[in-house]
Formats: sequence, C-alpha cells, structure tokens
Amino acid sequence: ESLPKLTRDTLPALIAVRDGVVVACCPQLSSLGDARAGKVEPHAVEAWLDNARVLLREVPLEFEDYCRIRPEEDALLENMMREKAKLAELPPEDIYNCGVKGCCKTFRHQHVGVKNDEQSGLLLCQEIA
Repeated sequence: ESLPKLTRDTLPALIAVRDGVVVACCPQLSSLGDARAGKVEPHAVEAWLDNARVLLREVPLEFEDYCRIRPEEDALLENMMREKAKLAELPPEDIYNCGVKGCCKTFRHQHVGVKNDEQSGLLLCQEIA
C-alpha cells in the first residue's frame, strides 16, 4: 500500500509503516479519542498500533544502544541541572559603570580609545604622562 492521499480535512493523521510499506492509516485520528474535546487516548493509540502490527513491545538489542541514556550521561545531566539551579539562586553581581553601553564587567576598568563621561579614552592618565 502506498502513502494515502492526505488533505487538510484528513489531518492530523497517524500512519503505520512496517518494512517500508504503509500498512494502516488513521485520518483525523478517528477512533483514537474524543474528537470534540481534541484529546487522544494513549490506550487507543497503543491498540491501533498493535492491530497494525507495528507496535514493538520488546526493543531489539541494536536499537537499545542508540536510544538508552548511559548512567554517566544521566549523572552529568543531573549535575548540570543542579549547577544551573545554584546559579539561578545567586544574586546578580553589581556591574561596574564604565560608560560603555553593553559592557557587563564587574570590576573597575577602562576601554582604550573610548571617550565618554566616565573615562578619557587615553591609554595613560594625563597626570602620569
């Protein structure tokens, strides 16, 4: 069976493909839930996939290597989320007003060649030179 013709009236749709061949189509997700409420029932989808014989209850071993998250990756993600949460709790640092728009440095500094109300723009202070 080839891919069924889908139009705006038949979308959304669920299409089951097995071994590269379309074996079932469910236009407008009919019979998968409450169309008026716009809800799809997970059990109905599972039954539809099972009836189309495309539902895998046991994952083939070769797919497990591609899909599973290794324990060290899970630990890294957990650690990164903890660090992100800690950073969000820190109070914002005071930004030093050097007079240059967009500069976010927190320490006293000057921009060479930028003259404004806060700095002369000279590399050396005139008092030293």
